[in-house]
Amino acid sequence: MAAFQQGLSGGFGFSAGEPLAALLIGLLAFVGLRKPRLGLRWLAVGAGALVLSFYLSWGLAYQYPPLSERLASIPAGRAPASTARLIHLAEQAARLVGRAAEASPDFSGDDAAFLSRIDRGVKAGISGVSPHLEAAPVSHVAFGPTRLSRVSFAMSRLRISGYYFPWTGEALINAEMPRTQWSRTVAHEKAHQRGHARENEATVIGVLNCLASPDPTVFYGGAMGLFAALDREVARFDREARRRIWTLLPARAARDFEIESAFWRAREGVAAEVSERVNDTYLKVQGVQSGVASYGETTRLILQAIETPSLELGRLLR
Repeated sequence: MAAFQQGLSGGFGFSAGEPLAALLIGLLAFVGLRKPRLGLRWLAVGAGALVLSFYLSWGLAYQYPPLSERLASIPAGRAPASTARLIHLAEQAARLVGRAAEASPDFSGDDAAFLSRIDRGVKAGISGVSPHLEAAPVSHVAFGPTRLSRVSFAMSRLRISGYYFPWTGEALINAEMPRTQWSRTVAHEKAHQRGHARENEATVIGVLNCLASPDPTVFYGGAMGLFAALDREVARFDREARRRIWTLLPARAARDFEIESAFWRAREGVAAEVSERVNDTYLKVQGVQSGVASYGETTRLILQAIETPSLELGRLLR
């Protein structure tokens, strides 16, 4: 299905899914206003077709075995609840961000050119990660490039950084968010594109792909994503250690994190709350019991990835 979708939409220089969705919504609205009774019938048929096509093109991906089964198990004595280990890993991640910042990541260029460069960098990282981590046998599928969403203004209000459009197989990102977040968002959505349906798995796969990339800008984004995941966990149980760890970050990275945080804080509101509730319900319907909390449930997978010999994460953190 992914190969078929990309064959149709991958060659376009723009998002095919968003105009298609707008056209369908407009058509249903027109029929509903002109002929209300017929419109209700078409609405019912359309809703059923929408649900069926969703599962055929994407929803069944939630049935793939979890990523944890393809990563190494955590050795005895290295449980996720080990406070000292998590603090140590967060310190190492902060130092990794520092090394990535020294490689002079470049965020220049217009939006289209910058996204194209990031997309190529993420793609190079994907080829550098062991194929046995793939959710589906897609190593030979030619996936199309990531697109900039035409409704980025709405995504910002809803506090959405990117999304995967299952009916065309497209990965789309918010063009308004800070560029330091583009790499890890592109990598996250492209992980969805390759069949990693669960949010925590897409996050970890995205970080691994960024950290395997030869592009310094993409690598920097991956290092920031790794640190953010571990920092979120440390913040839950030891804020004093967290403050100390932040002093290990280079000034550039600390500033970039603050810019990202300020961007999303400024967009808090009713629309964002409704968006989160809808997404939470959707994820729970798909069998993700923790709902939107699954976005942050990455710690155990990161610990397993560190222990997996075929991955470079453990070496990078040493």
